[in-house]
Amino acid sequence: ARQNNLKAINLRLPHDKITVITGLSGSGKSSLAFDTLFAEGQWRYIESLSTYSRQFLEKLDRPDVDYIGNIRPAVAVEQKNPVRTSRSTVGTATELYDYFRLLYARIGKTFCPDCGQQARVDHPSQVVERLIKEHSGDRVYILFPVEIDGEKSGREMITRLLERGFIRLKLGDVVKQIHPGMNLEPGPGQQIQVVLDRLILRADDRTRLADSLDTAFSEGRGKVYIEILGKQILRFSSRLHCPHCGREFEQPHPLLFSFNHPVGACPQCKGFGNLLLYDEDLIVPDKSLSLAQGAIEPWTKPSHRWWYHQLEKLCRRKHIDMNKPFYRLTEEEKRMIFEGTDDYEGVYQFFVYLEEKRYKLPVRVFLSRYRSQFTCPDCQGSRLRPQALWVKVAGFDIHQLSQMSIEQARGFFSHIRLSNFDQAVAGEVLKKISAKLELLYRTGLGYLTLDRQTRTLSGGEAQRVNIANQLSARLAGTLYVLDEPTIGLHVRDTHMLVDVLKDLASTGNT
Repeated sequence: ARQNNLKAINLRLPHDKITVITGLSGSGKSSLAFDTLFAEGQWRYIESLSTYSRQFLEKLDRPDVDYIGNIRPAVAVEQKNPVRTSRSTVGTATELYDYFRLLYARIGKTFCPDCGQQARVDHPSQVVERLIKEHSGDRVYILFPVEIDGEKSGREMITRLLERGFIRLKLGDVVKQIHPGMNLEPGPGQQIQVVLDRLILRADDRTRLADSLDTAFSEGRGKVYIEILGKQILRFSSRLHCPHCGREFEQPHPLLFSFNHPVGACPQCKGFGNLLLYDEDLIVPDKSLSLAQGAIEPWTKPSHRWWYHQLEKLCRRKHIDMNKPFYRLTEEEKRMIFEGTDDYEGVYQFFVYLEEKRYKLPVRVFLSRYRSQFTCPDCQGSRLRPQALWVKVAGFDIHQLSQMSIEQARGFFSHIRLSNFDQAVAGEVLKKISAKLELLYRTGLGYLTLDRQTRTLSGGEAQRVNIANQLSARLAGTLYVLDEPTIGLHVRDTHMLVDVLKDLASTGNT
């Protein structure tokens, strides 16, 4: 090998082992590891792909070597953090958040935000058991609601019901028998219900009761009312609903918990968790200055003096002392200055005016000086729409889970208590989550929170995240080239990372 400053060296490197390249700065470590071994491994792998696929891959120069034999496809894990977007978090980068979304979609329990009750779906078999257990011997009506469409009259609805075999309606508190030609005109606020069956609840009538409920759920578009005569009316729904207040919810699905998709992202901040707003502390950086001394910094620029003159007119009309330090102005005076009045456009309107000229680069640069990030008031930084936060697993919503550190989440999932049914449904997902958290913990990243933005990680932290991802991928027959993987780790954590690398080698990697 003669790449860069390598002096025609010859090497034999064992497969399925860890080889450490060490030496002084400038001795050729990177030339051997990255510019020779990794470059050749990647070059040969890319050569095996189709011409179409090759155009999308960055191809390294072939190293200056006489011969390399038995080299494997190579993966480089460098000490660089290439992520620049604020959408990527530790949870999404490690795929843990994807498993969380799947977990919440499968076994998450929705809780009503109004009354705190757990939402449920009513099934005919469950309704049968409940009615016979709690109301055996009572006389009941099985009803389902109907509505008169705007384009169709009550007479047409009566005809349709008779054609399908229904002969009784309940209008308000009165049960009526219907007949051909009858017109139906409910009063304001009156609900129309069809009487599907009348029976006395007995254990030996289960089949009739179940058949009637099946039909009622189907005809009532998922809604059924059971009137226990002389006692109460019970409401059931085949949709996810609150049993206390009747509010309906959508069934949880994975996209509902994704802040990178319009279905789940907070509509206000679009899934970023914060908003760029004009900051009073940047607009008035020195609050000891008076308005006359230029407390409002953007209006001290010559091109914006017209706005300052309008402020002077306002102060004369409203008797605001322009020589008083800004911090001594009353809240009402500050509100007028920033929000404006009927005959004065305030500071915020000044920025609205400039927003119309954002196509000019100097204007965009000027506006960026006075904006800061503020936590989104709608989602409080969770990035998700409210419906996603109503779903909980073991008492935690997905945002609370993401706020945990890797070490805390590892403890949470090792002690999580679920019903036998939930355990059976989510068993495989829970195994994947626990295995990935264990790997991240062993690479010395237990202190990172799962909602930490990936772009804020150091080079060493980003590298160890990638190592954990590679280990969880369970690849074999691969050449890994790592750039000082223990950098930034405390001495007591180094052995944990070395054990992880030994695991990587033991599965058939070099």
